[in-house]
Amino acid sequence: MKNIDYDLLYSSTLLKGTNSLEDFHIWFENCLESGQFKVDLTPLNSLKGWTMNESSGVYGHDSGKFFKINGLFVEREVKDSIQRWTQLIINQAEQGILGLLAKKIDGVIHVLVQAKMEPGNIGFIQISPTVQSTRSNFTRVHGGKSTKYIEYFIGKNSGTTIFNQLRSEQGSRYYRKRNQNIVILLEENHSVEEHQNYFWLTLGQLRELHKVPNLVHLDCRSIIGGMPFSIPSELNVPLSKPVGNKENLNSLLCPDSNALCSLRDLVSWFTNEKVKNIKHTKLISINDVKSWSYDGNSIKHDKGRFFDIVGVEVYSPGREVSSWSQPLIKCVNGGVIGLIAQLHNGVLHFLIQARFESGFIDTVELAPTVQYAPKNYEFDTNMQSPHFAEYFTKDSKYELLVNTFLSNEGGRFFESENQHIVVKVPKTEVIKIKDGYAWMTLSQLHHFGSMELTLNVELRSLIFCLTLT
Repeated sequence: MKNIDYDLLYSSTLLKGTNSLEDFHIWFENCLESGQFKVDLTPLNSLKGWTMNESSGVYGHDSGKFFKINGLFVEREVKDSIQRWTQLIINQAEQGILGLLAKKIDGVIHVLVQAKMEPGNIGFIQISPTVQSTRSNFTRVHGGKSTKYIEYFIGKNSGTTIFNQLRSEQGSRYYRKRNQNIVILLEENHSVEEHQNYFWLTLGQLRELHKVPNLVHLDCRSIIGGMPFSIPSELNVPLSKPVGNKENLNSLLCPDSNALCSLRDLVSWFTNEKVKNIKHTKLISINDVKSWSYDGNSIKHDKGRFFDIVGVEVYSPGREVSSWSQPLIKCVNGGVIGLIAQLHNGVLHFLIQARFESGFIDTVELAPTVQYAPKNYEFDTNMQSPHFAEYFTKDSKYELLVNTFLSNEGGRFFESENQHIVVKVPKTEVIKIKDGYAWMTLSQLHHFGSMELTLNVELRSLIFCLTLT
């Protein structure tokens, strides 16, 4: 192996490692069978430790830790147009750690994943990073057990940090929220303590598992999706074995000269999109949010759109704390996250939008071609469906490069899944590009992934699904 970039790419092409995928499924089934979980929907006004502050109109934990539910006033100005609205938002000031331990086993990089229960997970357990913890959890505000492997990610670690970036969460649900996404490569001879709920996979195996609905946790997809690695084209280093998906690999290794738009032009375009969107936000009382109301049981949208806030009582003896109460976001069903792919100059490009979201630290981030819940548009005939939504309907005629259902993060979202779709449109079909959209190769997307506040979490999730095996 020539360098870490090459090692990462090589691992991403392998479906066989120290463990087979068959070994993985046997292990995961054992984790499911040995786990004891119970999650009950419970009125918000009966959740232990959580209350609605009548004076401030904020729903939060009595300790002041974890997170709060606020209202948010939003004003967006684009050119001469001004939009104003109010909405609910999760206000969680602290940054969490989403960390993967990596290690070469038999010369191939493997990552250590865990089978982790979260109350909002579809199926209870999903495949999560080695460490997936808020500061409140790993500092043990709740008085529970310590977070396994956390010592590798705080203080001096025992390996090489090959990726470390603050990346955004869902900008329409969180207020200015970022988590540390970090990958640490241990020395090959470093001994890692084994635990029954942890398992070593190659990057290719982990990404292949996106095909199993609601199995790979969003936080794994957040770290790996768009994590910057590539082989400099001038090295012209061949892989030691053929790879399965040459189109994705060619797009990942595409030199800028073969791309439809240069990286310089794309960076300028993205900057202009940020500049032309002017945003003003202010945290407000839930009581001042139009169309949402708190009745003690939940906080609901009066037309059933967007999302509600519900409460749950949780029992999970394998977690740091064996039982607890908390609120969760319950999104409207049927979300769609979609990318249009098309060959340009013989290289696969993807249609990316610069998307405004109220909770972003910046004004816009790079996002999939579409990112929406069709049911939100059924309730209001005055609302126009997003641009390019017609490419992602059930009767779409296009080749599907990706088609799977994957969940939002189960620590904050209740049984929320989105259909992940990548459609390949024939190169002979002309697609009229709208304002705020641009074509990019995987190479260019990975370049943007080297910068903070660029790829939104939905786009990172889709890039994760564009396998190289």
